[in-house]
Amino acid sequence: MSQRNRQARVAMTWAGIGVAAAAGAALPFALGMDGMGGGFAIAFASGFFALASFIAASVFAARARVLGRLLAEEGLLAHWTYPEAERKQHAEKELTEEKRASWTLLAVIAGFSLLIGIGFLIADPDAGRYVLLVLVGVVAVLAGVAFFAPRARASRRRRAAPEAFVSREAAYVLGMLHTWRLLGARVEEAAFAPGRKPVLRVTYSAPVLYGRFLLARQSYTVSIPVPPGEEERALEAARAIAGEGL
Repeated sequence: MSQRNRQARVAMTWAGIGVAAAAGAALPFALGMDGMGGGFAIAFASGFFALASFIAASVFAARARVLGRLLAEEGLLAHWTYPEAERKQHAEKELTEEKRASWTLLAVIAGFSLLIGIGFLIADPDAGRYVLLVLVGVVAVLAGVAFFAPRARASRRRRAAPEAFVSREAAYVLGMLHTWRLLGARVEEAAFAPGRKPVLRVTYSAPVLYGRFLLARQSYTVSIPVPPGEEERALEAARAIAGEGL
């Protein structure tokens, strides 16, 4: 089944937004708008948004190149297709695990936010209440993300072609792209897990910036269903992804 490179479409969309924002940054000067009368503010905001858009476009363009190689079956370790029943079962399993992980992370963030907010409230009741309200608002937004994001990914898995492409640098599983050789990402573990429902499991990490100064690594795990009779290929793929046999 032929698949479109959706990452390329997203990259082009962000590039178009960046061009429009860059034009917006130049517009106040082209129209002779007074800088102190709002021209500088419009130019700065538009320029900042243009920069962010071009960065997003470059990231998605890199992902699009990886996905393009997968769909062209360049350097492919495995290409598996699944029956509809197995696709649905996998999508539901991933939804359950992602919901659990999202709410666990939200609980940790909410706990820290509550402690910080109460600390500010005790130290300075007048200003502290506003800090607490802002933190409550942030947690509320994150709760919305925790609720909708896993369901959006599950919906994509249900609509996507029931197949998986696996290479040394990435995997495209039921419409979800996972890359472990971009933007500082690295493979932490790759293994074949036998059982009643065998899977090829890849754990990778990527640098994440928390706040302004704290740089840490966040781990992600993708479980790729292995069809009957493909156990040996899955084992070889795990070794190749882990760096063995290269």
